[in-house]
Amino acid sequence: MLIEHRVRETIDAFASRLRRDLDAHIRALVSDLTRLIQDGHEGWRNEMERAVADTRVDAERTFRTRLDTTRADLMRDLDARLSNERAELEAGVAAQRAEMRQDQIDVFSRLVGNIRRLDEGTSLSGILETLARGAAVEASRVGIFIVDGEMLRSWGHFGFASGNTPHDTPLADAGVLAHVIANKQSAFVAKTADDRDPDAPLFMQMPTDHHGLVVPIIVGGDVVGLLYADGLDRRPDRERASVWPEQVELLVRHAALRLENVTSVRTVEVLTKPF
Repeated sequence: MLIEHRVRETIDAFASRLRRDLDAHIRALVSDLTRLIQDGHEGWRNEMERAVADTRVDAERTFRTRLDTTRADLMRDLDARLSNERAELEAGVAAQRAEMRQDQIDVFSRLVGNIRRLDEGTSLSGILETLARGAAVEASRVGIFIVDGEMLRSWGHFGFASGNTPHDTPLADAGVLAHVIANKQSAFVAKTADDRDPDAPLFMQMPTDHHGLVVPIIVGGDVVGLLYADGLDRRPDRERASVWPEQVELLVRHAALRLENVTSVRTVEVLTKPF
């Protein structure tokens, strides 16, 4: 019994020591595993952070590259559009200048043509008709009056609507026409019925974007007739409408000289004709 007891005690002691050693080993193993797991987690986290940082850098580099490419493409496209628009604008300006030059050439060509036809006129009525037709090309409406004592006789007109044409008018009722005769100076006429000269005859009513002009026909220092014309206002955007008053007045002055010349020639012919 004593031996068995000792053997059992020895076995229990060994088992107890083995159990302690095993527990210690297990604890150490658990501690090592825990440390390894923690180290793994830390390494994984660091690796993830590096991967995220690298991915961010790559994304920023790619975005910057795409942005630079897009900016370059946009700049090229913008330069191309600006170049095209500049070319179109320059072409348009050149065309407009050419058109303006052509318009000026046309204006002077008509003026010279009308002056030549006036110079070719040999009769009073022929000169007046040439004057009226030439002025009617430049202005919208034209009317010619002849001074006959205390009356203004309507000689002819172009462009007026039926029922509102120039007509014979006593000088006492002629308003601005009579003033032009008295002053021997050209005069402009107001634009609208609401804004017009109250002394102007009704046929001088005109659209809101027009104005009128009355020019005396002076022969030998006396007003023998009048020319009335109206047309588009002078505006910066209306190059073609800007010079008609000057053209009309120039034609009237030249026609007056031709009338005086023809009258003088006829007078000389009458005085030198043998009895």
